[in-house]
Amino acid sequence: MTDTDQPIVAAPIQVLQPLLAGVTKGLIDLARRFACGLADIGLPASFALQGDWAKLTVLTEQGAIAFALMEPEISGLSREGLPIRVGVSLSFGVPDGNDLTDKPETFFYLPASFTVDQLLALGRGQFSPKQFTELLNMSVRHAMSAPRDNFPRSILLMIGERTSLRDSGVMRFELWTQSRGIVDIQNLSPTNNPHIAAAEARSLGFQPTIYRCQSGKFIGFMTTDGGVFL
Repeated sequence: MTDTDQPIVAAPIQVLQPLLAGVTKGLIDLARRFACGLADIGLPASFALQGDWAKLTVLTEQGAIAFALMEPEISGLSREGLPIRVGVSLSFGVPDGNDLTDKPETFFYLPASFTVDQLLALGRGQFSPKQFTELLNMSVRHAMSAPRDNFPRSILLMIGERTSLRDSGVMRFELWTQSRGIVDIQNLSPTNNPHIAAAEARSLGFQPTIYRCQSGKFIGFMTTDGGVFL
């Protein structure tokens, strides 16, 4: 190093969590605070309400990036995730970096440690199948981190493993249960068949008839005397 050289100082890592801190008064308030927070750190952003979701557009030097935003499904979720659901344009089950013209079919939660750089990479389609599948797995578990009223005592959670665009990956199930306000998630033997997973759950004293897939939808796979619970 010469006398004129200056030490290289790494840029601080900007996490998203402070941008969403505080009590949310609805989707418009949530989207506005998110857009204003991004603008405050040098990323001009705007949003447009689209019914039950909002389209967030972030301007960067490489072009505009679009995200879909929704409120959390329920209150009381763990602090391991951000209080927002996000959607992006997907192709072959992974982010593709394209604009959003319609409401995405898949909405997911982001971990509390998620950074602005990760958000931009996600919107640009720079997440690998493995990275995105791990994000969806986190989202599935986080979405079910709080007890739910008027909801089954147990369901299955679909968990994925995918490393390549050339295949759809491998799916398995975990057992989610709630009792007296306490939530628990247990591993089950690997299988992509919900009926086999449910049989193991029955041996543990539970009767799951639906599962939550990675898109966030609940799928009924077994009927009861009262029909399929959804």
